[in-house]
Amino acid sequence: MYRVILVDDEAIIRQGIKKIIQRFAPDWEVVGEAEDGVSGLQQVVRLQPDLVILDFRMPGLNGLECCERIAAESVRVHRIILTAYQDFRIAKEAIRHGVSGFITKPLDRAELLDTLAATSAVIDREREEQQQLSLLQHTVRKAAPLAQQLYVQHYLTGHDIYELEQFIVESGYGLPFATGSDHVVVLAVSPDWIEKGSFSPFDVELFLYALTKFVQEWFANKPRSYVLQDHAGQIIVIHSYSAHEKELADRRTAELAELLRADIAESFKRTVSVGMSSIRPIADSPRAYQEASLAVSYRFVYGSDQLLSPDKLEADKQLPLRMLEQMEASIEQLLQGNEDAAYAMLGRIVFSEPIAPAQLKRFIVHYMLRLAVQMKQMDLDVNETSGKPLSIWLSELEDTATRESLMSKLKAIIHQLCQSILKERSLVDLKSAEKAKQYVRDYLADGVSLQAAADHMGMNASYFSRWFKYATGRNFVDYLKDCRIEKAKELLQRGSYSLQEISTLIGYADVKYFCRVFKELTGSTPSEYKKRFY
Repeated sequence: MYRVILVDDEAIIRQGIKKIIQRFAPDWEVVGEAEDGVSGLQQVVRLQPDLVILDFRMPGLNGLECCERIAAESVRVHRIILTAYQDFRIAKEAIRHGVSGFITKPLDRAELLDTLAATSAVIDREREEQQQLSLLQHTVRKAAPLAQQLYVQHYLTGHDIYELEQFIVESGYGLPFATGSDHVVVLAVSPDWIEKGSFSPFDVELFLYALTKFVQEWFANKPRSYVLQDHAGQIIVIHSYSAHEKELADRRTAELAELLRADIAESFKRTVSVGMSSIRPIADSPRAYQEASLAVSYRFVYGSDQLLSPDKLEADKQLPLRMLEQMEASIEQLLQGNEDAAYAMLGRIVFSEPIAPAQLKRFIVHYMLRLAVQMKQMDLDVNETSGKPLSIWLSELEDTATRESLMSKLKAIIHQLCQSILKERSLVDLKSAEKAKQYVRDYLADGVSLQAAADHMGMNASYFSRWFKYATGRNFVDYLKDCRIEKAKELLQRGSYSLQEISTLIGYADVKYFCRVFKELTGSTPSEYKKRFY
């Protein structure tokens, strides 16, 4: 149904239009009439019809003056001028005020009906567009909180967050962190009982779901906290602090973690271990996440059902520096697929050093935990790569009694990991890698992303990320960011582009975001950098 108001100082004209509408245009309803412009405007504002038909010449305000006011106050209302004049000047002015059409006097029924039909078609399109827009807005309102959650998750794992950041901002939502000033402490919550292997996969999944919901609700009323579950089944809590709060951050987060641990034990009758990172700038969130994940894994060394924070982790201090250096060198060789070299370096420690059994076991566990962290940085998962989750490997090592059997087990782990790594690396084609890099350089202005590059190379995004790092030795997100900033430097040196133009040319729609990334990577703002050359 369409609603129309008639505004004409001649009652006979209004009645004639009304009768034609009632008889020949049943989809239209006359909801108001007025004999002058002022009262017509009042009805338009009050009733908000779909259409108003106005006489050009009326006492008070004429038709064009009314149209101008309606365009300013009720832009959704369509306007049609009723006039006895065929005047180009009138038509030109009418178009300027958004008039949809004209009906000439004396009134022609066919012309009126054709005009109404054309107007109703336009209204239908507008209604459909409005419905789609409302649906889109509803979808965005539902999706934005999920995007915020995904934003936090990507921030933690070092993935590109630019597109998510744009979506959140354009949806009218705030970003989770003030990246210039915020600091974060990360908690990793891991159930102790799951490692015992006494429950079915379904039971484990169900419990993790219930536990995640519990932790989300527990932190729901605590500002600046975000809860998610990572791919390893840990529940990750990110708690952010402003710069002036950072002195108290460690103590406050530790208190929250202890309260959470106690509430979980009371509610589920099960214990959890909680790993806590040290406080770090928001840009170091990936490192904080790794630190918390590593900390919670140390329950295999120090026991479960407790908060494991950096000040409680004494493993590094208890191992001699030469052992730590050899351990890092062995892990580096392993991640390159050099099985013999990785094992030989461990052997020099285990069989050449006077090392007590307890210290040896601690060293091996520490080795596995450090290896797991390094693999995460390469987008590798111990479970996918070796066929067993880290917890199972650690449990098997824990049950091993002698030095020889311990090293035999470790050698088996190294062998499986190296075989998987070598298999993936054998698929690397340096020409294809250069093709991927060239694609990034060529399409910066189009907002190239990890997914777009993966699609271009015909690969799964997760696999492409690992493949790119094997082929180039660099994380894709870091490479993309560096390409953008190098291109920005080139354009700044030319001196003929504005910051907005440069931002667009390197694929950043938001110039503020561009300036922030530029300063993060170069230590100076784009304007400061440009001054060096002019």
